[in-house]
Amino acid sequence: MTYQFAAELAGRTIVITGGGRGIGREMATAAAAAKMKVAILELDQKNLDDTVALISKTGGDVTGYQVDLCDEAAVISTFAEVTKKFGKIEVLVNNAMFHDPSDLLDTSLDIWNQTLKVNLTAPFLCIRTLLPGMIKNGFGSIINVGTVNSKMMIGSDAYSASKAAVHALTRTVAVRYGPDGVRCNTLVPGTVATDAWQERIDRNPQIFEKLKTWYPLRRVGKPSDIAAAVLFLASDQSAWMTGTEFVVDGGLLAGYSPMYPLVEGSD
Repeated sequence: MTYQFAAELAGRTIVITGGGRGIGREMATAAAAAKMKVAILELDQKNLDDTVALISKTGGDVTGYQVDLCDEAAVISTFAEVTKKFGKIEVLVNNAMFHDPSDLLDTSLDIWNQTLKVNLTAPFLCIRTLLPGMIKNGFGSIINVGTVNSKMMIGSDAYSASKAAVHALTRTVAVRYGPDGVRCNTLVPGTVATDAWQERIDRNPQIFEKLKTWYPLRRVGKPSDIAAAVLFLASDQSAWMTGTEFVVDGGLLAGYSPMYPLVEGSD
């Protein structure tokens, strides 16, 4: 994909959690191409090293930090390192996530707690740690990656519930800290084809072909679709957007594409 970069992104520092693979890797690659200073926070060392090496080869200004985002002390010390290296941090993308597809009856308490830790507590820790600097600077854009699962029942019960809470956290930050110049928005993706789907692809190689019938644009998303939206929310082009749910879902939430022909009697 060819991105259209806002000029003011150049030189800004962006922190991307879970930036070692999939959507996060595309976000980091696109941000580096926009001449942003990129800090990737990632648990998996190999994924982190691979992504940093990939971006560095193209001349991108990128640094990787291996960190457990559920560890409060580690989060605080890591953000201190990022700030020391890059100066002020203008953009935070809470992208890291944990997904378990089980229904409620099959969800153990351990899985429930792990889902909430990664998907909700980690963004809380990152936001709380970063907010004082953004308030001091009078500027900041926080982008929380949500999901269409928080808007309609699609399964993955613990994941959906945790992400719905992230949507609420976005509104809290936007309203409370808007007067300080801090914006906070939720990016709401539909199905995006990444390696996170590999286990399900192995079970059902036609899964994306079957899913695309639910999307009015007749395809699932690409990582570049989401990265483009992140760059928009990071830029001044979205300067009057805060507390919103920025939906990038190929039309899924607009209506159930296979249903209306049956209701109309045209199928």
